[in-house]
Amino acid sequence: MQQTIYVTDLPESIVNDLRQLVSTLRNRLHATAAAKPPTESPAEWAARLTAWVERHPKRPVEFDDSREAACGGRGE
Repeated sequence: MQQTIYVTDLPESIVNDLRQLVSTLRNRLHATAAAKPPTESPAEWAARLTAWVERHPKRPVEFDDSREAACGGRGE
């Protein structure tokens, strides 16, 4: 599907940047489409995610995400 973007009155440098951006996005889209589907099992993916989470520092933040805290005072 071909589409047109209105660039009249934009500086030539901006138009060139837009061309470069579109080219980059197209290349990434083609690279993603050509990529092989993941071969790891759900358990392997979960283990990799857990390892990634554990590599990051824990934050000393407490957050009350209860329904009462989120919806309190809203006429319930």
